[in-house]
Amino acid sequence: MHFFCIELDKLLNNSDFKDAKIYHYCRTDYAKKANAAFLMGAYEIIYLSRTAEEAWKVFEGESFIPFRDATDFPCTYKCTLLHCFEAIEWAMKLGWYDRNTFNAVEYQEYASIENGDLNWIIPRKLMAFSTPIDESEEVKDAKFTSEFYIPKLKELGITAVFRVGAKEYDRQVICFIIT
Repeated sequence: MHFFCIELDKLLNNSDFKDAKIYHYCRTDYAKKANAAFLMGAYEIIYLSRTAEEAWKVFEGESFIPFRDATDFPCTYKCTLLHCFEAIEWAMKLGWYDRNTFNAVEYQEYASIENGDLNWIIPRKLMAFSTPIDESEEVKDAKFTSEFYIPKLKELGITAVFRVGAKEYDRQVICFIIT
């Protein structure tokens, strides 16, 4: 979203394209259509200072599947485009997202699966990450063990961890080392 908005804004403000029509299109796949609409609505909110409701009005009457993360599991919740637009609006109001100060390089580094899939829910306060998996026959790569996460969590100032998923690691290991 962040990079898309930056690039779209550059294009729209480029004098070489001042008289050009710019099209944003995607495949007819419903997920791609929802993602494309999300990006356009995000631009409206972030760069054009529109409200979530105003951004949604552009798409009213269109049919979209609920928005979701990129997993293969069935979607168990209904998160609409309007919900996503409202989240951007609130994140900006609360100071959690500012297009001018957002550190996209840091975000991409931590969010990559190779670095632990770490994502701030509330900046510098609450973080989500993939569950550690203790060594087992199934885990050939020791990358996502508790020991992998501990230095990263300490570096980020994380002082408490709670599990919401299935038990796949010894909670005593990660909790003892962090505190």
